[in-house]
Amino acid sequence: MKSNFSKGLLMTALITGSVMWGGTNVFAEELQEYTLDQMVVTAQRMETRDLETPAAVSVINAKEIEKNGATTTMEALRRVAGVTDYSYGPGGDDLGSSYSRVYLRGFDKGALVMVNGAPININNYASVSAIPVSAIERIEVVKGANSVLYGAEALGGVINIITKKGNGEIKTTLSATGGNYLNKYSVSAQGDGFIASFGKDYVDKFEHSQMDRPSVNTYRVNEKYQKTNAFTSLALSPNLQFTWNYSKMNPMYGQRNLKTGAISGTRYAYHDTKHAASLIYSDNENQTKTTLAYNSKKVEAMNVATNGSASRGGDTSNYTASNIYVDSQKKWNFGEDSLIFGLTLKHEKYDQTFADKADNDRNSYGAYISYHKKFDDKFSSTLGLRGETYRATEFEDNNNNVLLPQLQTLYKINDTLSWYTNIGKAFEMPAINSHTSSGGTSADIIKKNAIKPEEGWTYETGLKHITDTSSTKLAIFNMDYKNKFKWKHFDWLPDQKNKIQVNMGKFENTGVELEYLKKLSDKWDYNFSATYQNPKSYDDDTHKWSQESARMQFNAGVDYTLNKFSANLNCLVLADREPSSYKYSGASGYDHDLKNRFLVNAAFTYRPTENQSAVLNLRNILDRTEPVSTYEYYDLPFNWTLTYNFSF
Repeated sequence: MKSNFSKGLLMTALITGSVMWGGTNVFAEELQEYTLDQMVVTAQRMETRDLETPAAVSVINAKEIEKNGATTTMEALRRVAGVTDYSYGPGGDDLGSSYSRVYLRGFDKGALVMVNGAPININNYASVSAIPVSAIERIEVVKGANSVLYGAEALGGVINIITKKGNGEIKTTLSATGGNYLNKYSVSAQGDGFIASFGKDYVDKFEHSQMDRPSVNTYRVNEKYQKTNAFTSLALSPNLQFTWNYSKMNPMYGQRNLKTGAISGTRYAYHDTKHAASLIYSDNENQTKTTLAYNSKKVEAMNVATNGSASRGGDTSNYTASNIYVDSQKKWNFGEDSLIFGLTLKHEKYDQTFADKADNDRNSYGAYISYHKKFDDKFSSTLGLRGETYRATEFEDNNNNVLLPQLQTLYKINDTLSWYTNIGKAFEMPAINSHTSSGGTSADIIKKNAIKPEEGWTYETGLKHITDTSSTKLAIFNMDYKNKFKWKHFDWLPDQKNKIQVNMGKFENTGVELEYLKKLSDKWDYNFSATYQNPKSYDDDTHKWSQESARMQFNAGVDYTLNKFSANLNCLVLADREPSSYKYSGASGYDHDLKNRFLVNAAFTYRPTENQSAVLNLRNILDRTEPVSTYEYYDLPFNWTLTYNFSF
């Protein structure tokens, strides 16, 4: 990561829709001296310096995203220790009803993704494909159990994407990108209290291996790929902020036979539409904050024949899923101590377009409390508790109730060194569509195999050493969860090709994470991170443990800046990876592990004037073909883009 240590001041958002309040105006951007000891608002629902935050935290700001050349949110997240992506489309995009998502510490569906503090997960999938990087002010990644403050799905941690808000004079920016795979354009405008942008991506036809199985003898052919993004943030009043993000993707792909060269007669086309909107009211004087949010995903699937005729895809690939979320909190100060109390309501809805029996909805109600006690200048602790109830759906017999405690401590050894502990319980409910792949199975049949929530504990301790020129963070953690979800065949299912979701057994992971950033001079800095872990799950049926994710992850990057020119080189290594979902023969089960991943990217930026810039991105420079999911979908081969930006 790259930080600017000039004597200037960095404009940062004191409150950018995240779950905290403070300052003279909670929606105004204030000048703040920028150091490596950055402000964090997600970890404790209140603003604290990184050194004083008792959790493993990584912050990615807009400057770093620009310098790294990341064109998608997933690419920006890849540089964080303990974060890996599970992808189907290029750059971490979804592929219709197949969700790309983020793993935190090796736990599938264990990351809660938020935009400005409002959850956007759909059907338990943590997809970030709809968020344009041009709209991001900063990303805060908080690892460890976080359900006490944020509810379900935060078993491995939370990712809070904090979006930009307008400031200063009106400015319009035009951007055009060309490359050997990706072409795009965008226009954005910002002023005092508002920002708006619109962009469109076009990916040219490309071919690459879909499955690492010689017997299949096919290549995946992406015949077209288009993506449209729109984003706006508007200050309706000094205390009221509205944000809306729209995304629509239209991928289509088929299969080419390696022997004959022919493309299969049927191609698969999707219309994937997402909305995410939030209305945030914050009253600094009374220290209260209320967030109202809505997000949705609609998928329409078509099978396209060689002659161009189209027919509707399968029922489970045609649906609409949506969430309504309300969170209201209040903070009290008692000298240097503080107390936060809040209430949460969430409504989930899932409708299959062509299968009425699959429709379902679910309500949940939660209350949380967090008390922060500062004993002296060196030692402080935070005690949290959350109670949550999920109302039974048609496919469940009883309501589900959870009680979640958390204890955090922090000891400041000196002004640059701190030691923390973080012990917490987290949980995840079965996805609201967990019954839908059962071919119209009735509620009574589903109930005979009722699913329990995933739940368990994370125990963590760590050290942080942050100075003006370097940042070192070390975390040691242990995760111990039960009732891990999996999809399984049953003899009594009406359609033997389908599955339902069940509890498979335990999930455990013990590991260590190291992040290091060094500012060498005004021109040079570099970063390095490493993760060694053992994510594994136990199957109650087979009585065997299996690996869930890569055991080793390494990230490294170097930045160089000279006057109007800057350059970045970064690499990602995933080693000792998990087994493939299929055998080489194509049968179910596995007989080989995923190939190790070695991704090298570079970005070069030139700014001839204050209102112009040109950016050359080189991705997968070594042109390696390595899988990005257990189904062995592959990332793009070597590709480049050249972008020109002009502001006026």
